[in-house]
Amino acid sequence: MSSKDRPLIVRMFGELGFSFDVKKVDLKDKLGKHLMLLLEYLIYHRDQNVSKEKLIENLWSDSMNPASALKFSVFRLRQLLDEIDELTGVECIKTTKNGYAFNPDMPLWVDTEEAEAIWKQINDENITRADKQELLKRIIELIPQPFLSSSTAQLWTLPVREYFTHIYNRSVLMFLEDLEIDRKFDDVMQVSQMALRMDPLNEEFHYYYLLALIETKQYRKAIEYYEGINRRFYKEYNAQLSLRTKSLYNMILSREEVSHIGMGELLETLQENKEIEGAFYCEHEVFKRMYQIALRTEERSDEKSFVMLLEVKTDENDLTLQKTMERLRGIINQSLRKGDIFSRMNPTQFILLLPCKVEENAHTIANRIRTSFHKHNTSENIKLHYHVSPLHKDEKTA
Repeated sequence: MSSKDRPLIVRMFGELGFSFDVKKVDLKDKLGKHLMLLLEYLIYHRDQNVSKEKLIENLWSDSMNPASALKFSVFRLRQLLDEIDELTGVECIKTTKNGYAFNPDMPLWVDTEEAEAIWKQINDENITRADKQELLKRIIELIPQPFLSSSTAQLWTLPVREYFTHIYNRSVLMFLEDLEIDRKFDDVMQVSQMALRMDPLNEEFHYYYLLALIETKQYRKAIEYYEGINRRFYKEYNAQLSLRTKSLYNMILSREEVSHIGMGELLETLQENKEIEGAFYCEHEVFKRMYQIALRTEERSDEKSFVMLLEVKTDENDLTLQKTMERLRGIINQSLRKGDIFSRMNPTQFILLLPCKVEENAHTIANRIRTSFHKHNTSENIKLHYHVSPLHKDEKTA
């Protein structure tokens, strides 16, 4: 078989790549950004004639002279592809009636097309369980990264990326379910770890990794992992774990094999992370418990505490509000003492628990936070308000 007859292997999961057998072609350095974008579009839509208008709309919408830019880019792309030994003399890009098309007669293997073909077989009602497992394994290995992950700014790639992400996630979960039934928990651990590199926010992948730790009797590691993802989901995404995932924590504690620890080891596990600075940030349920403890302490001693409610009021969009609340959280954290506690109530409010001798001290803290907030906030549409109240009295407004 001559080099011209060998299929060109095209990979679109991750960064666009060409190879012939084991020989890889470095397209990125050879073509540059804009020609890569043009080639990506033509290859993915190689089963259709792409009009010039469609190419301009997706790739040159901001150009002063898009028709000229497109014409020159096609000319240059053809020229550079012809410089690749295996493609010399091959008409890779054909001119059609009103546009261009990647040559449909070229022998080509494309990973996205292979993934779709496998996915279709997986969903065949007549497929055997063994064949289905083998196909699931193949499709998971075929999609190591999101579709054209280096071209995320291209709007046309977004629905395609979501489509293949859906296929990948469903395939992983179907495979994990089968592995759980077969009690192959070492494999469950390996597959879920790999899937989490692809989608670290997928709670179901975390669920299966945690389940694998439990079933392989790595209880201490399972507890640490659960606590870690629980903190991360709340701290970074303001979300709580599902009841299904939370049930795994009770499963750990119910195991007879869970070893007891001595006082020294116990105190070590309770120590606060020394890297954490500023006030103590916690979930709302934890804040409620801390409030109740402070209330009991105040009833039997001279120690006093105050509750402060900080509220952002704005007409800006959700993204601006989210960034504003993240900025405010950092300001609160740095403005409070280590003994102070705060939590996020909802999308626009934080609540603070402040041990203070007099209410005036709480207002001083509030004004310090407001000054820092407005120093970093230049928008007149974003305002920060606060309310302070003793633990046992009606709320006062400032």
